[in-house]
Formats: sequence, C-alpha cells, structure tokens
Amino acid sequence: MNWTLSVIIICVLLAAFTTWLEIRRINRSRLLLRILASLFGIATLACITLPITYQGERKTSVGGEAVLLTENYNPDSLSHGGYKLIFTASNEIKKSYPKARLITGMEDLLATRPAITKLRILGYGLDTDDLQQLGNIPVVYNSLPAPTGILSINWSQQLKAGELLKVQGTFNNAASKPVKLLLKGLNTQMDSVDIQAGKQTGFELTTTPKIAGTAVYNLIAISGQDTIERENVPIIIEPAQPVSVLLLSSSPDFETKFLKNWLSQNGYAVAARTAISKNKLSQEFVNMEKQPMEHLSAALLNKFDLVIGELSAFKTLTGAENSLLKQQVDQNGLGIIMRADDSSKTASWLDDKFKIVTLDAKTQVNASLLLQNQKSKTALLNIDPSYICNNYNAQNLALDLQNHVLASSALSGSGKLVFTTLNDTYNWLLTGNNKDYAALWSLLIDKAARRLPPAQKLSVTSAIARVNEPVNVQLESSSAPLQLSTNNMVVPPIQNYFALYEWNFSYWPQKSGWQQTIIDKKDPYLWYSYQKYDWNPLINYKKSVLTKKRSENSLRFASVTKQIQSSGRYDVPKMYFYLILIACLIFLWIERKLSV
Repeated sequence: MNWTLSVIIICVLLAAFTTWLEIRRINRSRLLLRILASLFGIATLACITLPITYQGERKTSVGGEAVLLTENYNPDSLSHGGYKLIFTASNEIKKSYPKARLITGMEDLLATRPAITKLRILGYGLDTDDLQQLGNIPVVYNSLPAPTGILSINWSQQLKAGELLKVQGTFNNAASKPVKLLLKGLNTQMDSVDIQAGKQTGFELTTTPKIAGTAVYNLIAISGQDTIERENVPIIIEPAQPVSVLLLSSSPDFETKFLKNWLSQNGYAVAARTAISKNKLSQEFVNMEKQPMEHLSAALLNKFDLVIGELSAFKTLTGAENSLLKQQVDQNGLGIIMRADDSSKTASWLDDKFKIVTLDAKTQVNASLLLQNQKSKTALLNIDPSYICNNYNAQNLALDLQNHVLASSALSGSGKLVFTTLNDTYNWLLTGNNKDYAALWSLLIDKAARRLPPAQKLSVTSAIARVNEPVNVQLESSSAPLQLSTNNMVVPPIQNYFALYEWNFSYWPQKSGWQQTIIDKKDPYLWYSYQKYDWNPLINYKKSVLTKKRSENSLRFASVTKQIQSSGRYDVPKMYFYLILIACLIFLWIERKLSV
C-alpha cells in the first residue's frame, strides 16, 4: 500500500469518527458548523502531508544579458553594449578589466540574481566542461578567426623500437609569409614541411626513433627568422618484443635463406623447416632451442608468433595440420605471411581473401615500390607481373608506381594473414639496399605477428594535460587495482559501471614533464604534462569551435526552451493549509467554550 492511499484511508476514518462524535453530543447547536470545521481540519492535515501541485506559469525574476570575458576578448566590444553584468573566470582578465566580476566557475552564473536570460561570450570561449556547467543559459557567441599555429595534432605516444613515428595535424598560416614546420630531436632536424602563406593545410612529419626509453621531440614553426610556435612531442619507446618465427619451405630457395639470415641477425628466434625430398626434411634453429618439427602440433605452434612460407608449403600440410593451423590463427592470434607461387591457382582458406591477376608480360618487371608509412619509394626490384586485386576487407601494404598491389593483409579471426607476390626481395641485399629490405620485411612482420593484449594499460584521456589543470587518467586492467599513486600521492580510482575493466581518476600536475603513476606499488607508468601555455593555438581554436556550436544550438532551441521554462507543475504553498487548520481549530475551541 503506497503512502498517498494510506493517508487518505486514515483521514476518511478520522473524519467518520469525528462526525460520529459531533452527532452524539447532547448539545446539538451549531452542529453543521462543527462538522464542517472538523472535516476541513482533517482535509488540511491531508494536504499538508501529501504533495499538492497545480499546472501554471513559471514566475521567474526577469534578468538581463550578461557578458563573460575569456582569453583574447576585444575591450572595444564592451564600450558600445552598455552591459551591467560582466563576468570572468580569469585572474589576468580581472586585473586588466577591474569592472568584471570574478567567478570561480561557470556554475556561479546559475546562482546570479536576477537570473541571466542571455550570456554573451567574448574571446576564444569555453571548453566542454565549462559549457556543460552553464546549464540552459542561452549563449550568444561570434567566433574569432582561427589563430596562427597548430589547430589539430595526433601522434602515437607509445612506440616499439624501430617503429615509425608519425606526427599528423593541421596548421593555419594566417600570416603573409610562408612557415616552415620542423620536427627535431636531440638537436637534429628529422623532417620538415612548408606551409604556404594564408593557407590552412594538413601536414605529416615522420622519423624512426632508434633508442628505447623516453624522448621529447620538438615541433617548431618558423616564419623567416622568427619562431612563432614551439611545442613538445613526448614519446615512450619500448624495447621491441622478440618475435618467434617458423619458416616453412617446400624446397630450398634463396628468398627463404636470406630471410632466415636477416631474421637471426636482428634478434628473431627462428626455426626453419625445408623439404629436401619427398620424405626428407631439413631443420635449422637460430636463437632458440631445438625441437621436433616433423609434424605441426598445437604445442609447437604455441611457441611461435608467426609462420612464413610460400603458399605451396602450406598446401602440402596434412588435413589435420591444416585444421590445426587455422584454429591457431582464428582462436589464438597466430600470424601467417604467404608468398604467392604456382599453387596460388588452387583454392585454400589461406588465400581466399586475396585474388591474383597476372598480366600478359612474360618476364619480370624492374620497378620501385611504395610501402605503407614510407614517404619515399624504394630502390628498383625485379617483380613478377602478378598482382593482388583490391579488397575492401584487406589493407594494402606494398604497391608499385602504377598502384598495383604487391602485398596485402587481412583479418582471420583473432589472427592476421599477409599475402605477397614478391619472391625475390633478396636481390636488394645483393645490391646493398639493406634499408629497403629491412623496411619491407619489418612492415610485413609487424602486420602479421601475434600480439598479446597487455594485462594493464594506462592512458591520459584529457586532450592536452597541462600543469595546474585537472587531468583525467584511465586505467584498463583485468583486476581491480589495490592502490594507485601519482608522484607519491595516492589517488582514488572510480570504476566505470558500464565497462568494469576501466578505472578513472583525476590529478592536478604541479610541474611540467614526465609524471609517474604506480599501480599496486610495483608497476610504474609514465605520462607527460605540458606547461601552462603549451599548445595554446590548438586549445583556443577548440574552445572557439565548441562555443560556436553551443551558440548555434541555443538559437535553434530558443523557442522550445522558452516554452519549457514558462510553464510546468508547481507545489501549492503549505502555509495556506496551516492557516485553514489553525482557523478550524480556533473555531472548535471557541465553540466548545461557549457551549459550557
């Protein structure tokens, strides 16, 4: 039984009881008035106990337009508006414009009386958190021109040793001179790009870090002799994890021999199985223990991250070995690199995602290649006139200058398959082009090799982490952390109820540079905090875009907001019921005194 029904039943019983008492009295004078006073008194008790509402118009105190000053506002825009309510959340702006009222946060504007009916924002505007704190206050904003500088930026902050660092973004050059954008590391220029005057254009700068550990590169914008922007690009270079490779070959060949030597020289664990004759196999082991490889088994394949071989070597496997290999790829993430040969005409689950087209040319073609993530083309190489058809479900890794696909990768369950028509890459080594050979095979191996998910992952979810500003940090872990501390300060994490493997916490860095978060007193993670005014053009541009979007939404939904704010259901003031109850009680008391 709910509360409302309980109150009604009690009041009805009390009304019946009091009416019976009044009728039972010997003195029957003013009987009707006594009954009405009792009933009204009991009714008011019910109204006091229960919420009584009505539909009506909202009565709000009429306020006016307020102005919020943010960074880079124009003081001249205040001289013609006649604004009475001027606010700012910046101490610097308060010092330069003392008439502005300093607020600690945007929620202070909601508590302003009389209420603000419109908020005009001057300057670069507000970020996402501040805009959310404004509630339903309508916003008027005229965005400023995009500042000169970097407006967007992206790079992978964690790399493996030997992996390519790509710094991509957008630069706005509003000046009348061209700008040179440089990527520098260890006082050495790694890459550069020119930005034309008056242009907003995308850019990409690349380099390959050589040393494991932490490093801070510099992204510098130079116009003539002037440095107009200088930003830090911090990265963590992790040691390359050793990859175990199984080489399968249906017959001895130079491609497998040179690949085996290159893998062993670069620290890979290699096991090679080559068919010498129908019932004879050659087995070699480098950087790993010897083991029987006459037949593929689950125990054997679990020791490798990658299997490489020509397609005919895979198609000579027994039915049981073939099924086991597919299971290891689909369920356990084993990678495979296949080289096309004459057996490509026979269908198999290994190459059904890769269709080959052979041109009319009878001999090999001497051509340069374009590799994924490489800006420059390779040295010339003899390639077969066979190419892989484009496939939306595959990723192209190597092409010739006519955009014919020579190497491609595709997913197969939790593993990856890489298919290539290149069979004579060892010629690069014979002619001294070791760099091109290493670039190609490093790319193919990186795309195919098995990857084990880390037990824990720490990442900064704030766009730019700066000193004296809240930084949001996210931990992904298979188990709940017992203790998190950043720079020797314990921080309490909050679990994400929608993703139970995620824990989030906030931290205010007190100094710029590398910050250290330790998980359960054993696992340290590093992340970077910038200085107060680092990445200012990017942050200001983002604020301007977000504030402009909020302003447009305010205009779009202005009529709906007005209707919602002007009507609704409201509580009847309890004071009225108390006054009626007191009047009824006074009448009954006086009537009792007069009847004596």
